Amino acid sequence: MLIKTENTVALRCPDCGRLVLHTLSRFELGGGRSREVSCSCGSPQVVVSTKGNRSYWLEVNCVICEAVHLYHLSSKEMWSHDVVHLSCQETGLELGHVGDRNKIKEYIKNHEEALEALVEEMGGQEYFVNAGVMLSVLTHVHTLAEEGNLNCTCQNNRIELEIFPDRIELHCRHCNRMHVFSAMTAQDASDLRDDEVLKLTHKACTKTKTPRMHRKHDNK
Repeated sequence: MLIKTENTVALRCPDCGRLVLHTLSRFELGGGRSREVSCSCGSPQVVVSTKGNRSYWLEVNCVICEAVHLYHLSSKEMWSHDVVHLSCQETGLELGHVGDRNKIKEYIKNHEEALEALVEEMGGQEYFVNAGVMLSVLTHVHTLAEEGNLNCTCQNNRIELEIFPDRIELHCRHCNRMHVFSAMTAQDASDLRDDEVLKLTHKACTKTKTPRMHRKHDNK
């Protein structure tokens, strides 16, 4: 029987916002030892500890709500060939992954790569009030659009997206209805998670004068 001795934990840094993949080894965690893992920027991300190599605890610094979350994984989960997804315990939004490195990379490539690059291109932590929350909000809106659950009341789904430091705005290019999502706090991310279907209903009266970087995205 082949015993898996290494696995990967992927977490987004609470300081610089980068998604970092770290290798974990059964052997370095043996004998009740713990391991603290930090981002290349120096910010601590997670402390991994074990009791008898049967149960594992991960203390994760959350990029979304800025709290420290404690996760308990069995040995089977910790060294699985599959991927275990970790969620923010405050908002329920996806925080990181534990599992096979190649499967994690494939998952990230399919779900986050383009949006992460966009956030970084726009300035990351230097531009956004909270880059981690902004990425979570963008990811959820993107998922709604992919699933056909982002629509306008006028049924013309040519929807434009504008990204600001503290929020995103969705505008219907046909009727000028809009919807605004705040993206500053963990509560903002939590509120959005409850939306499984989004329909633009409010008419925009005036354009905001808040400084922004302009990005457009058609839902169709």
